[in-house]
Amino acid sequence: MKINKKSLLVLAVALIMMLSQFVYAEDNYAVKITGELVENELMLTLDDLKAMPEEAQIEEEYIYNSKAGEKTAMVKGVSLAYALEEAGMLETATSISLTASDNYPIDPQTVEDVLNADLMYVIAYEVDGEAIDNDDNPENEEVVVYRKVKEDGEFGTVFKMVVEIAPIIAEDIVEEEEEATEPVVTEPIMDAGFVDITEEYLFAEDAINTLASKEIINGMGDSKYMPEGNLTRAQFAKIMVLSLDLELVEYKGGFEDVAADKWYATYVQTAFDNGIFKGMSETTFAPDGELTRSEIATVAGRAAVTAGKVEQTKQDKFTMDKSNFSDKEMVPEWAANEVAWLEAEAVFKDIATDNFMPTQIVNRAEAAAVVYNTLFTE
Repeated sequence: MKINKKSLLVLAVALIMMLSQFVYAEDNYAVKITGELVENELMLTLDDLKAMPEEAQIEEEYIYNSKAGEKTAMVKGVSLAYALEEAGMLETATSISLTASDNYPIDPQTVEDVLNADLMYVIAYEVDGEAIDNDDNPENEEVVVYRKVKEDGEFGTVFKMVVEIAPIIAEDIVEEEEEATEPVVTEPIMDAGFVDITEEYLFAEDAINTLASKEIINGMGDSKYMPEGNLTRAQFAKIMVLSLDLELVEYKGGFEDVAADKWYATYVQTAFDNGIFKGMSETTFAPDGELTRSEIATVAGRAAVTAGKVEQTKQDKFTMDKSNFSDKEMVPEWAANEVAWLEAEAVFKDIATDNFMPTQIVNRAEAAAVVYNTLFTE
């Protein structure tokens, strides 16, 4: 009797299910395949994954991007598409939900992407010849889900500490008739004509030119932007108000160090009323104070929530535990969620690499890049 590959996998899954009642009494598994669309929940150990058919196994070099640049890893594991498709778990699903043990947010992956052979999603149980241990507890069995990049420079292709995989039907997907749409035309970035954007500051050139063309930032005269200069809190309050196109409100006189006749008074009040900026105390704003990386991160993070780039509840789930910054423990608690989310969004990709340096004063080039990367890019 001839048995096909799918029958073999279903048989293997059935065997795992029969044994699971004895093996998993203490939830000693690496990853669970669960959800409303899964008839029989699977709790798979590393040995279970390694024992799956040869055609399910993947051993390949994966390229991924980190804040320190492009990296590679030799990955061994099981094809996510094979495991789900051959077990009949993708027939009605539209997306795949990945849950991390520390609740770090992971966006659902579409079934279309999971089935894309070029992206090659893998449930990895070994990386560079070593077992995986991202939670600093060698007693726990762990997997990491990798996928190939879709486009050059893409971030977010490695999902650590995944403990649950669930095929789901996305509630927000509604079948509609296809309509002809106008092609999206990207406006060219206009050159603002600044003559002092040297090679050191080319990382911020598009940001500076874009914000200048939108009249959000200004030069310092003589066709110079002074990228190395520092911004004050008052100046950055104005930049954020203009970037978010907030309606100006009258200054209420709540800060003893902000006079009503100062040019920045209404911008300070508007930024404060919209929760973008906070005072240095209940009665002071420190308008002439300079901004550290931690401070600008909190402002940018709040602005992203205001602009609808991210929900506050989602941003609050980002922590520094999974940060690639070597000095992540130096990031103050009051800035941790914002810094972690901005790092995941690659906002600081050309500013901070190995170290975040949370107390470093931000210059005008860096400030422009942070605003641009947070609010004006997809």
